[in-house]
Amino acid sequence: GTKWWDFATAGAVNSSAAIGPDGAVYFGSTDGKVYALNANGSLRWVARTDGAVWSSPAVGGDGTVYVGSLDGKLYALGAMGARRWAFPTKDAVYSSPAIGVDGTVYVGSMDGKLYAVTNGVERWEFPTGAGIYSSPIIGANGTVYIGSRDGGFYAVSPDGVRKWRWATGNWLEASGAIGPEGTIYVGSADSKVYALNPDGTELWEYRTGAGVYASPAVGLDGTVYVASNDGHLHALTPQGTNKWEAVLDNRVGYSSVAIAGDGTLWVAATDGKLYGFGPDGQRRWTFPTPNSINYSSPNIAADGTVYIG
Repeated sequence: GTKWWDFATAGAVNSSAAIGPDGAVYFGSTDGKVYALNANGSLRWVARTDGAVWSSPAVGGDGTVYVGSLDGKLYALGAMGARRWAFPTKDAVYSSPAIGVDGTVYVGSMDGKLYAVTNGVERWEFPTGAGIYSSPIIGANGTVYIGSRDGGFYAVSPDGVRKWRWATGNWLEASGAIGPEGTIYVGSADSKVYALNPDGTELWEYRTGAGVYASPAVGLDGTVYVASNDGHLHALTPQGTNKWEAVLDNRVGYSSVAIAGDGTLWVAATDGKLYGFGPDGQRRWTFPTPNSINYSSPNIAADGTVYIG
């Protein structure tokens, strides 16, 4: 739990960090800028958007950084932050981009649509019934999964055709996670975690004590970890039964669990603390920060360093 460095921006860092292959750290700030830092915390470059950046960046195979902004645009940034293109949606982009194997970039918008974009040009758009806060995930067969504030979790084919919709009992702002067998896990504001088969049928559901806004994480053994607004970290078997619950000192907002190579579970709470738990649910340590952590999720570099805003 030793701090190596910190880096101050002129706004709040609600964006989660992305880590490039060379160890560079990319994130956005509500000051409207996207930052690239070297692994030692020094500034590599900064790029400006026309709105606050809540979206977490995604790094393409060629090093291009993709990120959304509340100005309604999806940005592609190249070397030293040079803008390659900016794709306009019709509302704010809180959603974090996902990159397909063919380079297509998928992102949701508060205009209620999921977009597929290639080289700054729209391939297709898929409408849902309300704004999209969550981020897309991509299955092994190219299916794109995304949740909407209309309470639906959607499966969309790579060519933009709806495959199915699963209805939860409240709005859906968490992003999904895919297990080793292809099972899709997602939480909802209805306080439940759902496990869905690839065909959209329900495998099981598990009720927590409050809304689930954070995205699940799946361990190598299939254990599903999810933090809830009830202030607990829940560990569930692949069959949906409770393995254990760990109590945090405050509730968890949108900050999702990250799993380290040694099995340590990292999660942040609204009390401003970053928690480390063992795979057995025992708290190993806490690291206090000066402010509440409600949106940013921890990310872990190859050397085990944990980054969070």
